[in-house]
Amino acid sequence: MNSFLKSLSSVLMILLLNSCFDNSSSNSFIADNEVVLTINNEEITSKQFKKILVGQKKIFRVQNTQDLKPEELAWIKNRVLDEIVKNTLLEQEIAKNNITIDQNKLDEALSEAREGYVEGTLEKTLELEGISNEDWEDSIKNKLLTNKLIHHRVNSKVSVSEKELREYFDKSDNKFHKKEQVRALHIMVESEEEIREIQKELRRKQKTFSDLAKEYSLGPEGALGGDLGYFEAGQMPEEFDDVFKLKVNKVSGIIRTPYGFHLFKVVDKIKERKMDFEESKSSIEKILLHDLQDKAFQEWFLELKQSAQIDIEYDSLQKIS
Repeated sequence: MNSFLKSLSSVLMILLLNSCFDNSSSNSFIADNEVVLTINNEEITSKQFKKILVGQKKIFRVQNTQDLKPEELAWIKNRVLDEIVKNTLLEQEIAKNNITIDQNKLDEALSEAREGYVEGTLEKTLELEGISNEDWEDSIKNKLLTNKLIHHRVNSKVSVSEKELREYFDKSDNKFHKKEQVRALHIMVESEEEIREIQKELRRKQKTFSDLAKEYSLGPEGALGGDLGYFEAGQMPEEFDDVFKLKVNKVSGIIRTPYGFHLFKVVDKIKERKMDFEESKSSIEKILLHDLQDKAFQEWFLELKQSAQIDIEYDSLQKIS
């Protein structure tokens, strides 16, 4: 019923906006400080609305709203209204619940978001998108604050019982399999000359693979005799996929990567198999929690929205294009 009411509300909003907006009104002037929306006594100005509208236009690649039909313009403006209402209500709840983020966690999140960008490219990307560095950092901070709020008000109150986990497993146990795993020893060196010399040592059989790994390997597992433990396909760089084709106690050919030259020796294999309940519990819990938390959030936010005082100045919104 909640989802029906939500859908009905959106349809009615679009019809109402469509009756209010038409492209002939786009020539009307509206000041940046003119209030277009009030949410729990917090005023949203034309400037704030237009900033979100620009983002929506980019998403749907709208160059000129004059080219849009009245119902299309109304639909986009309705999306902007929904986004502003949602963000404002969440920000108000963040303040009401005294939700804060430690500066170290914020710095860590900003650093993680910058990973993958060559120096200077993030700034150029933001510039092309018309986003200031300050707005970008604020978006990261707001995401952290919102996640913390949702955990505090919603997710922390959702749980899954052992019975529910077991019922899900019994209905869909064919979903849960352990992929084939191998346990391998690894040697990595810088040059092809070194790796070929190690191959010769192995053929002489005077030293074991583990001994040579301890002596030559540059990998962190070298001190452990090159033991990588068990791993599945996809957990290692794709250059190492052929390791799964090796039989137990066989050594690979030389594998070259940007990191150096490698040899592997497979010491054990575990065939793909169906997982039992205990092994599957963690995965099942994640699946069920995700669904329950999403449903709980939708219900919580709908109540938040229904209890809010939201006043829309349609005459003012009509002037915005």
